[in-house]
Amino acid sequence: MECPKCNNTMSEIPDMALSASKCNGCHGIWFRDGSHETAKSIKDSGEIDTPSNNAASAYNSVRDIDCPECMKKMIKMVDKTQLHIEFEACTYCNGVFFDAGEFKDYSEYKILERVKQAFQTLRSNLS
Repeated sequence: MECPKCNNTMSEIPDMALSASKCNGCHGIWFRDGSHETAKSIKDSGEIDTPSNNAASAYNSVRDIDCPECMKKMIKMVDKTQLHIEFEACTYCNGVFFDAGEFKDYSEYKILERVKQAFQTLRSNLS
């Protein structure tokens, strides 16, 4: 399979209870069939993700991509609980692509992020 962002080869992630692949170039992660939600609940699943380096972070701004499975145009998504996390999703096969470092962040919703979000919501409601 070819990475939708950098066109490098993607390799299956071993020892995962679900179907996922990781790019050998930009280190993005492709989850098939919406399995990112299941992966999020697996303890230490964020460890499969590689923090973004300068080369990999260059692909974060690439948002208009085609699905590596069905070749349909993917849509841009934002996580509803962590608004800083942007990823791409396929509406046909339900696959999801996270850039390097994003899945680890997605799987570790921290108390500090909850407090920040509550404060922002309160501030916008009082304005």
